[in-house]
Amino acid sequence: MIGGIMTTEFRTRIPDLMMASGPCSVYPQVLAAMGQQMVHHRTDNFVELMLSVSADLSKLFKTNGRVLPIEGESILGLEMAAYNLVEPGDVCVNLASGYYGAGYAKVLRAYGGDVVDVAVPYNTSVPIDQVRGALDRHPDAKVLAFVHSETPSASENPMEAICRECHERGVLTIVDSVSGVGGSDVRFDEWGVDVCVTGTQKCLGSTPGMSLVALSGRAWERAEAVTARTGRYERSYLSFLPWRQWVERDYVPYTPPISSIYGLKAALDIIMDEGGIDASIARHERAARATRAGVRAMGLELWVDDDANMANSVTAVTVPDGIDDRKLRGIMDDEYGLHISGGLGDEAGRLIRIGHMGYTASRQKVVTALGVLGSALAELGHPVDVTAGLEAALEA
Repeated sequence: MIGGIMTTEFRTRIPDLMMASGPCSVYPQVLAAMGQQMVHHRTDNFVELMLSVSADLSKLFKTNGRVLPIEGESILGLEMAAYNLVEPGDVCVNLASGYYGAGYAKVLRAYGGDVVDVAVPYNTSVPIDQVRGALDRHPDAKVLAFVHSETPSASENPMEAICRECHERGVLTIVDSVSGVGGSDVRFDEWGVDVCVTGTQKCLGSTPGMSLVALSGRAWERAEAVTARTGRYERSYLSFLPWRQWVERDYVPYTPPISSIYGLKAALDIIMDEGGIDASIARHERAARATRAGVRAMGLELWVDDDANMANSVTAVTVPDGIDDRKLRGIMDDEYGLHISGGLGDEAGRLIRIGHMGYTASRQKVVTALGVLGSALAELGHPVDVTAGLEAALEA
């Protein structure tokens, strides 16, 4: 009962364990932290908390700059990147290696970008030679956008090679690393990245609701120039410019999502306590390696064409012939309390996705997911060797 209103009809069954493509089940410490009472965001204590969060985020992105903690799910940060960096007529190269990468072309066009799509099948990544070829054909390109870790297909693009190439050519990069930062290596300063966006709900193990955005000096300059030339409203919530106050004098320009900040701080503390960002990446790599080994040993096929192109945060499994993925996921949900994801767009019904990120990137969670997947497939009459799958995962 909330405020005298009966809520029974709105009650939804909560999975015992959620290992979807994100969000996944979150750390208990995060949930506890988010239940704390409000404080005012202009008090010294809260500013001190924000500075601590900021320092940890810089370590996560491996940047000396300050990361912007913006209220709004990570698609907000990605739209902000286009709003600030793209003006009408700009040639924008967009790497389409999956559902989200292809979809970002619409965002670039919305702000006047002349989009050049570089597409590959959704079970692989974009080779650096293909990127170089596109840039050679379009030497006037201003921006190149791509998804680092593409959760709909569980693939990962070569972020370092792409960003270094663009930096050398003076092309600004917009990187969607929503499910990459925290689980895969991201070296913002060293690789010459310009805008990188992640979310709190993936490899950080917190809840949805925030965009974490890192910007280079070139990106700040470009945002100021585009705003001046286009006449875009510099106080728009989409504008990066108000966040200069946070970068330069510790003043958050809007009322921040205080409960989400509490949760984010708890999640960052967990990462730092386990040994820092490199330890977190190693844990995600182990979880991914174990999941793949288990899937293969059970006699199933992975969706992505090569291990080198696979994401650390999620594994995509090809749905076996004769199996309805909705029935399979339904059994896993209803009988075992484990929720995973199906495919999106053209991949719907063709693959299932097991998320191992943040709280769920652990030995226990991976073994649980493989056991439940094997049991559900066996219940549907598909032959699997669950024991071999679990042994292979543990060995990996």
